[in-house]
This record gives sequence, structure tokens and C-alpha cells, in this order.
Amino acid sequence: MLNFALAKRYATALAELANERNQLGVVGEDLARFAELLNTIPNLRLMLTSPTAPAHEKHAAVDAFIQHAQPTGIAGHLLKLLVDKRRMALVEAIIVAYHEETEVRGGRMTVEVRSPTPLDANHAEALKTTLGKITGKEIRLEHSTQPDLLGGIVVRIGSLMMDYSVRNHLNRLKAQMRG
Repeated sequence: MLNFALAKRYATALAELANERNQLGVVGEDLARFAELLNTIPNLRLMLTSPTAPAHEKHAAVDAFIQHAQPTGIAGHLLKLLVDKRRMALVEAIIVAYHEETEVRGGRMTVEVRSPTPLDANHAEALKTTLGKITGKEIRLEHSTQPDLLGGIVVRIGSLMMDYSVRNHLNRLKAQMRG
């Protein structure tokens, strides 16, 4: 939990700086490319996050990324700062938190939706419209199917979860019957 809070602070500061320079989207793209690089080369992630790897090797790897990808100065400085402060293990959490921060600043929100079957286009659109009216934000749905729900839907908006599934309803009835 402490790491998430720390990653959130880095992401918020980065978003404020990027916003001042009108580079919110560009910095996000740069960070996404770095995350993609870490996913593509697992040994790079291991080396950058290892507490025993020498700092000069980490700097060399970050410098190679900067030279090749030519990210904005803000993103490049963040990566160098994370190496200097020995916080590179937080980079992926920072990237996720940064994208969440830019969504909020842009009036957008990602909502996770689980249902036993895929949502058709009409239901998805109606759900987006309703949630948009409730939150006052543009909604982006992340849908996944979970057949064990039996029916209904589970919606997660940030830390708020609304479980309207048949499975949950049956579990509540079962608990009530037990007393």
C-alpha cells in the first residue's frame, strides 16, 4: 500500500508538471513506450528493479532508451530520477497512476464491468451513458466475462464496487437463511 501511495505522489507531481507544459498526452505516450519496453525485455525490468544492479548500468539502460525513443524531457528526467532515488521498482505503478491521473484531469474515467456473457453494443452504450450521468465524466468500459456470476453485472468505479450479480444475490439469501 505504501508503494502505491508513493507511486501516486510521483504520478501526480509528474502530471502537474506535464500539464503546466501542455504535454500530458505526450508524456503518457512516452511512459507507455517505456512500459512496453519493460514488458518486451523482462531482463531489463529485472536489472532496473534489482537493488544489487549497479546504478551506472541502470543509467546506461535509461540513457539508451532516451537516446533511441527520444521522450520528452519530463519523462526522461523522471526515469533518471527513479534510478537516482532507487525507486525504479515503482515505475510501472507510477505509469498506471499517471494514466489514471490524466484520465481524471481529462474528465474521463475507466470503469470495470464483469458479466457472465459479453455485453452487446446497446447495453454497453446505455451503461456508459448512465454512469456518465452519475459521475459527470466520460466513461470508458473495461469489460470482462465471468461465467460464474450466473447473471447480472458487477461494476467497479475506482474503489467502489457494485455487485448486482445473481451469484451475490444467492449468497446473501443463503446467509440470511442461516441466520
